[in-house]
Amino acid sequence: MSPQTVHQFAEKVALVSDASSPIGRAVSMQLALQGSYVVGLFPSASSGSEASVSELVELGTLAHAFAIDPSTSAGAKRAADQVTGLFGRLDLLINCLKFRPESSFESITEPDFAETVSRNIGSSFFLTQAVLGLMKGRPKPTIVNLITAIDDSHEPLFEATQSAVAGITRSLAGMLPGNYRVNCVEVKEVKGGESAGNELFRDPSAVAPDDVARAVLFLLSSESKSINGQVMKLG
Repeated sequence: MSPQTVHQFAEKVALVSDASSPIGRAVSMQLALQGSYVVGLFPSASSGSEASVSELVELGTLAHAFAIDPSTSAGAKRAADQVTGLFGRLDLLINCLKFRPESSFESITEPDFAETVSRNIGSSFFLTQAVLGLMKGRPKPTIVNLITAIDDSHEPLFEATQSAVAGITRSLAGMLPGNYRVNCVEVKEVKGGESAGNELFRDPSAVAPDDVARAVLFLLSSESKSINGQVMKLG
């Protein structure tokens, strides 16, 4: 990234929908290193959230974490209210919350179905909806959605939600005013790639979270100013 690009992230307010995931953590760390004010959501509250925030603070940035699940309208509004109270504005939104049901297609129940749709589609939809007002007055509001593609997948429900997020990306890009940019990063995972957060066991063909984060920052930067409504495929 050019020095100009690095400088442009200084004092930008960034909201990460799942800062506890490997990709969300990597994006948060890279934005923090470049001077952004990072607000990280932790949909599943755990002791790891405090450690992640401590890492950001040690880098000299102003970081905040909230145990909020943005996959419902109420949760997304709570997240927006926190950002409003802290900064009154939002420049960058990264939607990276993912949920994959453990049940097979044959055994997925209606509650499994509802949770999968809510966590994957609802988080991107409702959080974006909730923060649009905070982004409206910013000169270059930018949104990046993260989706997953899996080799040899037999998960029709999860794949359907990922396709839906890509569709939301394209629709928002065409609907929002011209100063907005909305793009998507599709990360290809190998079968059984859930261990990707552990470098000792990560399949070498899988895309590393830090590499995904660099692609996200590219789409958040002015270097990609002519890219809108697109899906960048990694892996």
